[in-house]
Amino acid sequence: MSRRNESQPEVGAKDWALLLLLSVLWGGSFFFFKVIVEALPPFTVVLGRVGLAAIALKLFLLVKGDQMPSSGRLWGQFFAMGTLNNVIPFTLIGFAGIYGRRFNTYRT
Repeated sequence: MSRRNESQPEVGAKDWALLLLLSVLWGGSFFFFKVIVEALPPFTVVLGRVGLAAIALKLFLLVKGDQMPSSGRLWGQFFAMGTLNNVIPFTLIGFAGIYGRRFNTYRT
């Protein structure tokens, strides 16, 4: 029988509720992504999604009273990370929403 480590935090009902909310938001975004690429091109959807996130993060910095970083090297890292973690995957998901239907043999 293992004993609980006292340094591990207790997971309560609030934590489970936040996890459920996160999963609904995260999963719902993929559903709506498939719906919206029916009306808009994938690159437009990705630009809107990433642009809204950038605006939200800038507002968060303003509320917190922090400044945007000024290091060119750091901005290069931000660009690489944003491209690999957001732009490329969401663009591929958008194109999959459009062209994936063609390869779905289970549709009637």
